[in-house]
Amino acid sequence: MNRSAIRRASAAGLLVLLGACTSGPPNSVDMLNLRLQTTMSTEIAGNIATLQPLPDGAVVTLADGAVLPGHEAAMDNRVRDPRASVVMGLLDPSLMRLSVSDTGSGTQYDRQQRVANFISYLEEYRLGPTLTTPDGTPVTSAMAMSQDMTAGTAPVATPPGLSVTIRVVCPERTSWPGYGQGQSLPACR
Repeated sequence: MNRSAIRRASAAGLLVLLGACTSGPPNSVDMLNLRLQTTMSTEIAGNIATLQPLPDGAVVTLADGAVLPGHEAAMDNRVRDPRASVVMGLLDPSLMRLSVSDTGSGTQYDRQQRVANFISYLEEYRLGPTLTTPDGTPVTSAMAMSQDMTAGTAPVATPPGLSVTIRVVCPERTSWPGYGQGQSLPACR
């Protein structure tokens, strides 16, 4: 092997190592989108769901044809539930703010029922505190049943269906207990 080839290979190796050292870990939004893409790959491939990255999170839309098992069947894992894939893709719940809307076909009552059903599902998995309206107001399943939350909450144009807007909200670093007292830095970026 000639010397110029060895020098080029050495230079290329150093550049790769330098790039690996400076890239750093992905930020929280990138990690959220990667996790959702991974956990929802079956639903996305089957056109049951779509995933749209946002600068501060993501929008997951379950198509009108998506089968959402009833309350009892949803918890026994006999049928693949696309809502479970959404929940598995989330980061630490304290960093998440979720809003649910339905722009699919069907009557307003049917869409309202789907939103309330999804909210109840999230509450079963103790994600109730993460639920908000687009303006940040906390949401409960009773609120979803009494108010029209069926349209207009997705921040981008989404296909018709049940949409979940997921936002990553990193708390102020000074608000973390123990921060600056020997504790490690929060992982949210």
